[in-house]
Amino acid sequence: MEILQTRLRKAREARNLSQSILGHFAGCGQEKISSYETGKSRPQYQTLVHLADALQVSIDYLLGRTDEMEPKITLEDVLGEDEVELILKYRSLPKEKKIKLSGIAIGLSE
Repeated sequence: MEILQTRLRKAREARNLSQSILGHFAGCGQEKISSYETGKSRPQYQTLVHLADALQVSIDYLLGRTDEMEPKITLEDVLGEDEVELILKYRSLPKEKKIKLSGIAIGLSE
């Protein structure tokens, strides 16, 4: 589990969090964070979930299954279904209609 130790510390330091603060956010305390980072103990599944959430990384990152620290965000993560549908319809329009629609949207927002 050496990868977990390294990734946990790397993610914590990238977020400028102390062990104490991360322990507070993850609900396990500074001592536990220290023991995870030194390899003296391993987090249980639920604690691993809390750690990943607190660090804003995936469990896969912490376990070494991906090297992507930053989560990939999709349109569906930040937009509603109707907004995604509208964007897809907009993208299918010819250039002239896109320009016209953009003008209408700008006018409506003023």
